[in-house]
Amino acid sequence: MIIVGERINATRKHVGAAVSARDEKYIIKEATEQDRFGAHMIDVNAGKSPEKEVEDMKWLMDLVQKHTKLPICIDSANAKAIEAGLALNRNGRPLINSVTDEPARLEAILPLVKKYGTMLVALLIDENGVADTVPRRMEIADSLVNKILKSGVKVEDIFVDPCIFPLSTDGNYGLDAAESITKIKTKFPGIKTTCGLSNISFGLPLRSLVNQAFIVMLMTAGLDSALIDPLDKKMVSLVYAAEALLNRDEYCMNYITAAREEKLT
Repeated sequence: MIIVGERINATRKHVGAAVSARDEKYIIKEATEQDRFGAHMIDVNAGKSPEKEVEDMKWLMDLVQKHTKLPICIDSANAKAIEAGLALNRNGRPLINSVTDEPARLEAILPLVKKYGTMLVALLIDENGVADTVPRRMEIADSLVNKILKSGVKVEDIFVDPCIFPLSTDGNYGLDAAESITKIKTKFPGIKTTCGLSNISFGLPLRSLVNQAFIVMLMTAGLDSALIDPLDKKMVSLVYAAEALLNRDEYCMNYITAAREEKLT
């Protein structure tokens, strides 16, 4: 299970203020704490101010990589910002987040994947909007994944994001997400799945509790990765425990190591 640390996102109030003020201390703390508490990859999103996003992405990429060697998930809807981040990448193989099944988006992003040899998040959105049912997810996945594969990207380098909707608006959204993940992985053997997990709890009290239960549910369905807060020690603990129970951790060694390093609670 790949834990993508979600905290360096300029659309979050305090991070956006830190980016605007070029507050290195704040960003360094966010990067190093996520590394220390168990992230496998750091998400970098500079999308607070569209007119400054390219420069903000450059600043964040340089600063984060000075203080962690974790790979970077370059997160933007702006292809120019993504390329600016890729040009500065030096922490191993990056992940682009994301491409959709919209012609302009595909034309802008797929050449960057090939040029820089990256992995890619395929977000289940097309010109008609975001997929919000299992059939719509499968329809877009069939179209989008096949286009990506035809461009030369390997199936194991694709992370499909089924799009998570708040449980508070429809009680089926959690079940639908789990079913979609299972069906996507069955249809495309070797493909990976990911999601912005915390969307499920929007509008609910005790959001972390819902998120913690949801990650175990989705891992059982086949989830490979998620954007989560690594500082949520209970969440990280459940990820390691679930991996062991799902026989995705040989001899429970990752679980044992994390426990010895006091990453679990």
